Amino acid sequence: MTFKGDALMTLPPPPSFPDIRSRFMLRPDIAFLNHGSFGAVLRETFDHQTEWRRKLEAEPIELIGRRWPELIAQAKAPIAEFLHMQPSDFGLVTNATEGVNAILQSLRFAPGDELLTTTHVYNAVRMSMRRVAEQSGATYREVDVATPLRSAGEITTAVMNAVTESTKLLVIDHVTSPTALVFPVEQIAARCAGRGVDVLIDGAHAPGMLDLNVPATGAAYYAGNLHKWCCAPKGSGFLWVRPDRQAGIHPCVVSHNFDKSLADEFEWQGTRDGSAWFTIPQALKAMSEIGWERIRAYNRALTLWAHQMLADRWNVEPLSPLDGQLLGSMATLPLPGRLERIGEVEMKALQSALYHEDQIEAPLFMWQGACHLRVCGQMYNIQQDYARLADAIDRRL
Repeated sequence: MTFKGDALMTLPPPPSFPDIRSRFMLRPDIAFLNHGSFGAVLRETFDHQTEWRRKLEAEPIELIGRRWPELIAQAKAPIAEFLHMQPSDFGLVTNATEGVNAILQSLRFAPGDELLTTTHVYNAVRMSMRRVAEQSGATYREVDVATPLRSAGEITTAVMNAVTESTKLLVIDHVTSPTALVFPVEQIAARCAGRGVDVLIDGAHAPGMLDLNVPATGAAYYAGNLHKWCCAPKGSGFLWVRPDRQAGIHPCVVSHNFDKSLADEFEWQGTRDGSAWFTIPQALKAMSEIGWERIRAYNRALTLWAHQMLADRWNVEPLSPLDGQLLGSMATLPLPGRLERIGEVEMKALQSALYHEDQIEAPLFMWQGACHLRVCGQMYNIQQDYARLADAIDRRL
């Protein structure tokens, strides 16, 4: 089915953050449209982490051996406030994938049990689920949430129709990585609760992109990243566990605090470079001073405009409605013409060409047998970045 591009529903937002690009460390010649993969830090955040590294090397025994619990508590306090969590209900991890693994490795499954997720699952989480299922004799299954989608209700219906009496755990993305869709996790978690099924939310992209209240999702477990849309240093993640599910949950690295409280166990996981965690408060403060509402409004408006512009220019059918009801600050579209039908080898060559020949960073994915491209909107992006991308693709048709 071909898509005849609708008239654009929005105009690109005017640049709202003068000189903001200079506050990031990104190469100035690159149109960086992939904030969603690893994020990017402000210069002052980078400098703050560097100072923490100096402190840790200057006083390793004092800071790591004696003051570590105090420093972890100081790092967690603003995260708890930002995401409406109690400090006792979450621990710090390096990334959401580690948090997901901590839950999967802590829970016990048996033959006949089912671990359920969707076809939109992040591949690292897919592999973790498969491994745990194979080790326990349980079943791993993905429910196909086919695109294009027209409403959040279609997602909820597809997922809940797949839940069975054997389903012991549902792992669901809050914002999907390959398809960039915001899933209705609150509705899904509520429906699963009525069926006696626990939900683990992979919230890798949600903190910072969305105005997030973690406990209000209704999930049993929530793993998230702060190095993406909160612009904290790489290695900044958290795992929240609902109080009634905390018994028996352990970090991937079990250490001296085994079988104490959740917070105690995650507080100490062996010798680690805590500079990323200790820098999180500064990153959240810097973003708050710029203005969270302002950042989110601009990022979303820019993403919705880019989504519509590219769909119209390339005459492709978008994965979700052009009104943006299923989008946050990312959008994925199929490539136009012959490029939609290229294989993995050609896709990798195109990815390399976009970066090295056109100085554009935007990820390509295979989705439902076709090549797709994802764009992100962050405050350092402007309208011309997306026009540059559109021109680069058009030249290769």
